[in-house]
Amino acid sequence: SQKLIKTVTLSMETKEFDALLSGIQDKVTESGGYTERSEVDGNSYYGSGNRSAWLCLRIPVDKLDTFVTTVSGLGNVTSKSESVDDITLQYVDTESHKKALETEQERLLILMEQAGNMEDIIKIETRLSEIRYELQSYESTLRTYDNQVDYSTVNVDIREVERESSGAVKQSYLEEVKSRLSDNFYDIGQGLRNF
Repeated sequence: SQKLIKTVTLSMETKEFDALLSGIQDKVTESGGYTERSEVDGNSYYGSGNRSAWLCLRIPVDKLDTFVTTVSGLGNVTSKSESVDDITLQYVDTESHKKALETEQERLLILMEQAGNMEDIIKIETRLSEIRYELQSYESTLRTYDNQVDYSTVNVDIREVERESSGAVKQSYLEEVKSRLSDNFYDIGQGLRNF
């Protein structure tokens, strides 16, 4: 079967920073996933600056679409991208190397029982040690592949804003004119306030 690594990247903005973070974590738990890494920077909007967060989430592949749809509804999504990496050939290649080493190991163990002198035994033991080290490396690689295939990666970039942008929503011509006028008046108001 195909071995596919799926990655989704979301950029979001919100006026309810703490509620969005909490909501995302709840959905991660519900889906049976986990947070691999998270970073939160800045102070509250009401303090000295806006906050931002970056989350690297691992979500079971069969729950990925539902998770992304649900989380997208918790805030304003400004951009979204998806990628799929097919590692089937690398996976099969690694498996075949592992099986070849296991076969060689079995043969060497038989030869060890039949070895007549210490020099042969030492040579066989040396090669067996090398094989065990290589097998551990291949097994570790396969476990990593399995984890990446079974648990998709969802990167979420969150910004706390005073006013959510409307650029992410598909708008009619009149709605777009209205939205841009509103944004311009807002920017002018902010400039005057800062002045």
